[in-house]
Formats: sequence, C-alpha cells, structure tokens
Amino acid sequence: MIDDGPAYKLLLQRAVKRFELDLQEWPWPPTRASEDWATYWGVRFEDTLFRVGLGVRKLIEAAKLSVEAQQCPVDVTFLPVRKEYFPGALNQHRIEKFYDTEAGRPERLPLMLLCHAIVHSYVLVPRFNGSAHTGLRVQDFYLASDRGRKKGVYLIGWRTFVDELVHAVTTDAVAGVYTRRLPNGEELRIPTSSAQMSEGTWNHLVTLYSNLSQGHAKTVDSFMKGWHEAYGLLPESESQA
Repeated sequence: MIDDGPAYKLLLQRAVKRFELDLQEWPWPPTRASEDWATYWGVRFEDTLFRVGLGVRKLIEAAKLSVEAQQCPVDVTFLPVRKEYFPGALNQHRIEKFYDTEAGRPERLPLMLLCHAIVHSYVLVPRFNGSAHTGLRVQDFYLASDRGRKKGVYLIGWRTFVDELVHAVTTDAVAGVYTRRLPNGEELRIPTSSAQMSEGTWNHLVTLYSNLSQGHAKTVDSFMKGWHEAYGLLPESESQA
C-alpha cells in the first residue's frame, strides 16, 4: 500500500529528472571505462521506465491515481508487424526487420495501457542522440508487450512520455474514492478527481471498472465511454460523429 500518493508521485518525477540530468552531465565514458558504456545507459533507461510503469500500476492498485489520469491519452506512433513475423528474445532490437517503419500511424494510447505495456514489455529499444552542446539524450523508444509484439510496436517520443504521462501522474489529485464490496467479497475502489455521481451511475461504472485489471483496450474504452457519459462529456471523436 502506498500511504502517501502525492509524495510517491514526486519520487517518480525525481527518478525521471535524475536520469535526464545524469545523461546531460555524464554522457561520455570516463578514462578506462569498459566497452559496456552503451549498455549502462540502456540499463539506466530501462530502470527509469520500469520505475514509472510499476509505480503507476501500484498507484492504481492503491487507489491513489484518479481514473481521469488513468485515461489520459498519450500520443504514440504504431508500426504494424511485417507479414505476421514477430521478433524473439534474441532479435527484439531489430525493429526494421520485423515492423513496417514506413506504415506508421498516429494513435493515442490511454496512460494506463501504456504503463501496462511497459510492465509487460518484450520489445523495449531506446534511441539516443547527443552532441557536445546538449550532451546525451533519449530521442524516443520502441515498446511492445509480449502479446502486442505480434501485432506491432509503439514508437514513443521521450519528451512526449515525460510531458504527457509523467506530468499527468505527478499533477494528479484524487478528490474522492468510491468503494464498493463486490459479490465475490473483493473490495473495489474507484478514485476520482471529479464531482460526485448518482448511485445508479456508480453501479454501472463499478461493473465496467472491475474489468480494467485485464488490461484490454476494449475494457478501457467501455469504462471511459461510461465515465464520460456520466458527466455528459463524450470524447471529441464521438461528439463530432
């Protein structure tokens, strides 16, 4: 259990900032450094990303991240798999071999599902760039879960990850938590940063929210549609249809 959600969120932000500062201030290997310098930064990148991904999952389990933040859309680019031939453990870094980089299309992935993909990542390949002026920086990274790699891979800009995901988590404020005991005896908690709803609306959302742990895109879409309808706020794509 995370006793202090706001403090924990700041720790996640600090981990990301510390990684960026280290990249900028210590980009090149010291004298007599091993040849694994690139591996070092790859490991630091994974460590930072997993801190955020696992941290967000824990905040959700502890009801310390509002559903409004959980559904925040993150801009990504989806690259489809080539001829259903997906990578294995030894060649998951060969992106161009397995995924069509010319057929990328923009998508908006809910924050919750992006963190789910990080926790269950199979393809996780960062791309760095650097100069004497800026130091070493992460440009973007490829990401796909064990199941997702069979369909395609996401390309996510590092600044997008920081500005749209990390910022949304660290600035989130839970105003209340709706608690309900399910028929199987489990306790379900729905944290929110919005106003109160009617009992009938909550009963409907409880049913939808209880399926989110499966991590399926359809369950997230179903819940968020009900959530927006409860407030009279449909997503732009539906309100313009």
